[in-house]
Amino acid sequence: MNKKSIIITIKKEIRSLLRDKKTLITLLVFPILIPMMIFLYAYIYENQSEEKYYNIGINYKTNTTEKSLMKECFITPIYYKNIDNMKNSYKKGKIVAYIDYNEKQKKYTIYTNQDSEDGMYATNYITSYLDSYNTYLAKLYLTGEDIDVETVYNNFTYKFKNLEGENFMLKLIFSISFTYIIAAIVLASTNMATSATAVEKENGTLETLLTFPIKPSELVAGKYLACVIASIVSSIIGLILTIGSIFVASSFFEAFKTYNFEINVITIIFGFIICLSASLFISGLAIAITSFSKTYKEAQSSSQVLNVITIIPMMISIMGIKITSFFYLIPIINYVQILMDIFSKEFNILNIFIVLISSIIYVIIVIYIITRQYKEEKVLFGI
Repeated sequence: MNKKSIIITIKKEIRSLLRDKKTLITLLVFPILIPMMIFLYAYIYENQSEEKYYNIGINYKTNTTEKSLMKECFITPIYYKNIDNMKNSYKKGKIVAYIDYNEKQKKYTIYTNQDSEDGMYATNYITSYLDSYNTYLAKLYLTGEDIDVETVYNNFTYKFKNLEGENFMLKLIFSISFTYIIAAIVLASTNMATSATAVEKENGTLETLLTFPIKPSELVAGKYLACVIASIVSSIIGLILTIGSIFVASSFFEAFKTYNFEINVITIIFGFIICLSASLFISGLAIAITSFSKTYKEAQSSSQVLNVITIIPMMISIMGIKITSFFYLIPIINYVQILMDIFSKEFNILNIFIVLISSIIYVIIVIYIITRQYKEEKVLFGI
């Protein structure tokens, strides 16, 4: 095999990529979405974790106890003279619910849209406040009747103890982050492979290229390695941005401080090795898929299956499926999972070896397939 022919092919494909500004921008911009996504989800999660106070309209005066109970139940009361004023404020969105109190009947009527998110929370908080106030009044009555309140109410005690376990939302954010890295590899490899195969067929340059003194195996090697280089660059950018973004997020957002995020020389090295393995395999797979395509659009459509496979780990996290050793044998899916393991203190050297050894086998199989493909006229000339 002539190394010079391979290097020339690699240079040709890289130059072709650099000339295509649209593809180049896509490959470089896509990884930038990773920190944007991490900070956005972190911000949303942080704000959802904080209890929200709800403005509630009332038409009665509250005492010190009621005000205290309302505050405990995340209610901000706004006084109105009558129910009509409360209706108008509700329509204008100034309050999410209002309470009409009938002093003669000692009856509270709560008005809100319980089908809405705010209405649902407001209903629960108002109910909690009224139940607590009702209990308070009952205790006052019992005390006035010289009845031991402790005997009546304190029949048992309870308390909560928080157990350590998975934080579903943070794990989902991690899953999406590392999914984006592999998605960046898929995007880079499919774009490069499409340009190296289908576009050359569509433009008729592949036939011209074959008139030069170059063997099909050298042509395959050059196109494959060019695809790998583009994928590695994209994955490294994605990995650096992901690690950096999570590190920064853990400094600014309280929720991230509770997650077992591990970043050191060993995890970074293993992270790069996994990205290299993913690039080697996915690049070969992309060339194998797009080689049968005759046009750019056809190649783009056929390579969409790789994008679909990439999001499976994210779906697994959402559904809470238990991860077993079998998952580390499944191509593409295993790369996302092992990256999550490496950087979340679930470091298992056996699983890493499973991923790496299986990747070597998959890469050999893919290279064998595309080498066989490029010996066929159907693949070379699209007939």
